[in-house]
Amino acid sequence: MAYETLLLDRDGYVATVTMNRPERRNAVTPQMFAELESVFRELSADDSCRVVILTGAGGAFCSGLDLSALGGGGVPTPASFRDRMRDVNACIRAIADFPKPTIAAVEGIAAGGGCNLALICDIVVASDDARFAELFVRRGLTVDMGGTWALTRRVGLHRAKELAFTGDTVSAQEAERIGLVNRVVPKAAVLKESAELASRIAANAPVAVRMAKHGLNRASESGLEESLDLEAHAQAICSSTQDVVEGVTAFLEKREPKFQGR
Repeated sequence: MAYETLLLDRDGYVATVTMNRPERRNAVTPQMFAELESVFRELSADDSCRVVILTGAGGAFCSGLDLSALGGGGVPTPASFRDRMRDVNACIRAIADFPKPTIAAVEGIAAGGGCNLALICDIVVASDDARFAELFVRRGLTVDMGGTWALTRRVGLHRAKELAFTGDTVSAQEAERIGLVNRVVPKAAVLKESAELASRIAANAPVAVRMAKHGLNRASESGLEESLDLEAHAQAICSSTQDVVEGVTAFLEKREPKFQGR
């Protein structure tokens, strides 16, 4: 499928989705929300894709919602905003429910909804010039695009409240210190670092990686017994694959395994 606001590149098992509106610092429009939902649905069903990198063009990740795209020059009514949020939430669900690992490669600004597009991914690699801000309250709005869910899980309830209530901008270094991002690298290396990380993940058994993601996502909302049951179920699925035979054989033969995802 052709996309107007996105670029889709493939390198082996890794797909890179680039938000491509650099003249607006990749601010999100209704069309981009629809295209993000579509590309993640497409890649979810593609067995040749094992990891997705989400990034932005032109030295910025995403500056949030493109307010100029709201239409009519005025503020939407509550009813129209609810309609818009249904489309926004469909996009966020497509990324959050994506069964394979996702990596946000963040350069420059990640603000408002752009910040939460990064946080909804499994791993965040930030350039040393990256900046993060939950600036909704500074626009008279409240946190959306999964921010209340993702922010709390990354930095804890009380620090999430501070970021949400103030709308303060956080540097890459501070974001790493508080656990908002996984790692900070030089600006010139952020895509290379993300691609290398994606390749290491993609080299592992795809079914096992998907089961690990599912179990970890569920763990924060379940007790020990439920987690143990889920692990047992996941392990049974993994043990029925050819990849587990390949993994054991490669170990015994002292070579790197070649997993096929089945």
